Amino acid sequence: MIDPVAARRAAIAAEKERLARARARERRRDGGSAGASGFVQRKWRWVGVDGGEAVDTVLHVLKDIAQAPSLTEDQRAVLAEALEGAPDRETLLPTVRAGLAGLEPDAVLHHLRALWAAGVRWLNEAGLERCRILCSSAPDLELVSGRSRAVSGGPAFSLFATAATRGAIPVPNAVLPQVLPWAPLSVLDDLVDHGGLLPEDTPWTARDEQEAVYLRARLDPGSISPRQAERLGWETLRRRRAFLAGETITRREPEDVWDLLYDVVIDVQLSSLDALDAALPRAQQIQLRDLRSGALVGQWDGDTIRDRGLWKLMAALWRPTTPVDPRRSDFYALVALNRAYDLLKSGDPGEALRQAESFRERKSGSSLPSHVMDEAYTIAAYAAAVTSAETANDRVAREQLALAETYAEQAAQHGDPVAERNLARVRAWRATSRNKREPMTNPFLELGLDHGAENWDRHCRNLFREYEREGDHGAQARLNRAEDRIHEAARHEAGFDVFFQVPLDPARYEWPDAVPRRPVPPLEPLARRTGLTTGTDLESIRALAAVGLLDDFRSSAPHLDRHRPTR
Repeated sequence: MIDPVAARRAAIAAEKERLARARARERRRDGGSAGASGFVQRKWRWVGVDGGEAVDTVLHVLKDIAQAPSLTEDQRAVLAEALEGAPDRETLLPTVRAGLAGLEPDAVLHHLRALWAAGVRWLNEAGLERCRILCSSAPDLELVSGRSRAVSGGPAFSLFATAATRGAIPVPNAVLPQVLPWAPLSVLDDLVDHGGLLPEDTPWTARDEQEAVYLRARLDPGSISPRQAERLGWETLRRRRAFLAGETITRREPEDVWDLLYDVVIDVQLSSLDALDAALPRAQQIQLRDLRSGALVGQWDGDTIRDRGLWKLMAALWRPTTPVDPRRSDFYALVALNRAYDLLKSGDPGEALRQAESFRERKSGSSLPSHVMDEAYTIAAYAAAVTSAETANDRVAREQLALAETYAEQAAQHGDPVAERNLARVRAWRATSRNKREPMTNPFLELGLDHGAENWDRHCRNLFREYEREGDHGAQARLNRAEDRIHEAARHEAGFDVFFQVPLDPARYEWPDAVPRRPVPPLEPLARRTGLTTGTDLESIRALAAVGLLDDFRSSAPHLDRHRPTR
């Protein structure tokens, strides 16, 4: 878990200390250094320093801290006596602590490591536990082991524990405000990744502007403004907001979830459904699959039905083969209306009439918008009139034409001028004998086109060639008659208004352009942009934590048996 660079540097430092001790032993064996005598060693054992190597290490430390400018004359005198072989049990440790406090953090860490390696235990119990961790070449293992109880102990040590374990051990809330201003950003990212830093901690208030925006994006992405997102180069957030605003998003290579959502939900490209399914988070993936399975029978839950942005996709997936009940909701009413219209254009007025007539019966207290009902009655009137012309039985034909007038009257009751023209046309048909009536069909609908469609002549040429390949001369004749009627109408002032017009208003058949909400992935925090904490940063925190250990210095030395033989 620890940074490999920091581990290597700690191992090198420990090896240097070991080699230094080995060289000191060799010098003593070779006579290069007399070392401390047995009598002097017994004096040092009285202050918790056991053995010649330990004495040499302590003397080296004392020589260094004796130069600290913060020491008083009395403290310098205490150090001088100790260097001469007469350490004072009552004053030495407080003086050493004061001297170390006057050094740079790196020097403090160096001396504490040396004392620890020499077996000098001048710290209290909690301090010893923390010193063992700081001097370890693998502090992460020490921290997560069951033996370690020193997971806190001042701001710097707490941050070191977090940095060494990459955020697995959080910084206690009590010291968090003290470390936020100076902690490396990578360590804060470790905390964010492990849930040790939350939005309510507002860490951005303690950082500069650039890092503050980054931390807010990591913890509170909803608070990031478009301008801040642009500064961060946070393209995902910008694309998400553009999609939800109904804007056309710029495609990316490779395509991302927002491209696929636009393709499937807005442009209804069903070929991209599987790719979208694979790109969505699990929750939205389940919703999309429920939507697709619901299209098999035309059944969806209420939340899906209420999301108007999904209606276009739902209608594209669902192909009902029986009349749709428009009473179920506005969505089903629009499906039923479009199905009836499509049946007219496909040449099945009988089935279109069945579908349009489903709008008549309404449950008590429920109603559809009047413009939807007007369109349904218009389709019913047209389909009834057309089927009357196809019926050989005169009585049935008259009944169908009477029914067409009834529906046309209902469609015109709100004063729509197109519906009123349609009503006048049906009444004229009824007032004319069957043999003298003009064709009741709308030639555009006969051709499978919308009323007044542009480029209808090109469509006719394509159909004619198709019928010619199939050898369907009857279809070619019907096509020619429809073309002649359109050409004839175009030469008169009334134009295409001479035909029974369906629909009254094409816009009423269009699916809403609302942006869907259900399949949209939730707003995710900005992904981490920092790497692992560097060895330099970890060693800097370790050094500051070592300075914090000075608060754990004992006021008096631990008791050792000073009368046992020296080594």
